Amino acid sequence: MTDAETSALRSVVRAPAAGAAVTTAVGLGLFDFGFRDGPAEDALLQHPLGVAVLPDGSVAIADTYNGAVRRRSPADRTVTTLARDLAEPSVVLVDGDSLIVVESAAHRLVRLSMPAGARVDAGAHRVRRARTDLAPGPLDLRIAFTPPTGQHLDTRFGDPTSLTIAASPPSLLRSGAGTATGLERTVELGAGEGVLQVSVAAAA
Repeated sequence: MTDAETSALRSVVRAPAAGAAVTTAVGLGLFDFGFRDGPAEDALLQHPLGVAVLPDGSVAIADTYNGAVRRRSPADRTVTTLARDLAEPSVVLVDGDSLIVVESAAHRLVRLSMPAGARVDAGAHRVRRARTDLAPGPLDLRIAFTPPTGQHLDTRFGDPTSLTIAASPPSLLRSGAGTATGLERTVELGAGEGVLQVSVAAAA
C-alpha cells in the first residue's frame, strides 16, 4: 500500500493476536521526497497513489508527482523506473503483458508495454521550515482561507472547513489534536522540540 503524505510504500501483515504489523518498504519520512532509484532504503518517491503486483512478484507504483511508474523488487530490494513523463499517474493496473495507467492530470488511460526498467537519480528533497519558539501552554490557532477567484465556500451542509492538527512526537500536544470542523482551535503545547502539523481542508 502507498502512504502518499509521507511519499512511502508500506506493507501490512495481519497479526490478529497483536494487531497488524506495518513496515516501510520505501520512504524516509514526512518531509523527505524525491526521484531516486537504487536500494529500497535509499530510494525516494513523491506522493505515490496506486500500486499493482507485476507478474514477477514485484510491485508497480504510481509515483504521482514524479510523473512516473516505479517498480520495487522484493527479490533484491531495489527500486527502478518503468516509465516517465506521465501526467500525474494515480492508478496502475496489470493487463496481460502491459500496464494500464490512469493519467489523472490528462483525464485519460494509457497502455504501456511492460518495460524492463531503468535507474534514475533526479535528487532528493527535504522540506525545511524556519524554527519557531513557543512556550508550553495554550496556543490559539486561527487559519485565514480565501477561496480561489470565481469560487465560494459550499455551506449547504454546514461548515465546509476542517482543521487537522498533529505533532511529532505526539507528546508535543497535550490537547487539541485530531480533526474537527472550523478553522480555529486552541491547543495546549507540552515541553520539548518537535514538529506541529496543521492541515486545512475546505469544500468550495
